[in-house]
Amino acid sequence: MAQTINSACNAGYSFLPIEGEKNMAVTCVRSSALDGWQRFMSSQGYRTESMKPFQNFAQADAEAERRIPLRGFVDFSECVVRDTKDVAIPWLVGRNYSLQSLGPVGDAVCASTSVGSALRRFVEYFALLQDCTDIRIDSQERTTSLSYRILDPNIWPRHQDAMFSFGILAQILCQGSTDGWDQVEFHFEASASMMTGDIQRVVDAPCSFEADTNMFRFPTRFLDRAIEPCDRAAPINELNRQIADKNRSSALVERLAQVVYRDLDQLGIDQERVAREVGMSSRTMRRHLATEGHSFQQVLDECRMRQAVFEFRTKPDLSIAQIALRLGYSEHSTFTRAFRRWSGVSPQACRKQMAQ
Repeated sequence: MAQTINSACNAGYSFLPIEGEKNMAVTCVRSSALDGWQRFMSSQGYRTESMKPFQNFAQADAEAERRIPLRGFVDFSECVVRDTKDVAIPWLVGRNYSLQSLGPVGDAVCASTSVGSALRRFVEYFALLQDCTDIRIDSQERTTSLSYRILDPNIWPRHQDAMFSFGILAQILCQGSTDGWDQVEFHFEASASMMTGDIQRVVDAPCSFEADTNMFRFPTRFLDRAIEPCDRAAPINELNRQIADKNRSSALVERLAQVVYRDLDQLGIDQERVAREVGMSSRTMRRHLATEGHSFQQVLDECRMRQAVFEFRTKPDLSIAQIALRLGYSEHSTFTRAFRRWSGVSPQACRKQMAQ
């Protein structure tokens, strides 16, 4: 799997380009994610017809079921903020986004009778809207956290899509009531300088930066707040069928990579547990991978190396030894040898070139 330093440090956006896999899926998002951007910005006096980000996606939002590259959408949101110098736009687009644009997922959310059920449905079926993204809700006795993180390490910067997604989640949260917003707090994986602008003022809540994931936290009691449901039934059976179909149609290496990327710096990567996550025994998983010409170790190594390049790019203050530990290597030297085999250069040389 040796690559040049340029390909290793400037990888494209196919999710897991393992040697021998010729047609890896590009990570995508439903094109209806674009809905509301032009309308909101036009209402603020922007001439979107002359703006390059909108020209690039001029036809995409005409087809609600069309899927567009996730990297393209993320770049779009970054370009909008960079061109307008208005960091509030993604957040406000999300806050004013029509949930009906989410299709059946939006119908399920809108048919909910409480904030908690609406948020859980959004999280549970988010995979039908956007690929390769870890979005979860974690409720404790006193506080609940909603976290959102794109797993594809080739997509960076990726700050404004998080603001957009949090805007939608905040819209759902506030359907019950806006009381208690002063008890909400935000955490972002980007640095404050990368986010640009006064994010704390935009979201009107305390913010911290350089976290492992994007997250906002609020009192758990907010989940019990009642909301007025729409007059359409929630298409739960259809959504469950779509989730099952999506899992069956996804390449096994893609599904495994998503689990590995999600847990790489948080949990030990245990082959048995990862196999259970994708709905099979480890023996069956190994057999399927072998049929496709892969092994679990190959998938794990590829994910580790691409995540390493991501860490070099986004965490310049971490030492090589610290990054090796985050990736599951007990020895710094073992990581260095593995990275050199994969890329043809040392981790230090790769990081140096990226810094230059």
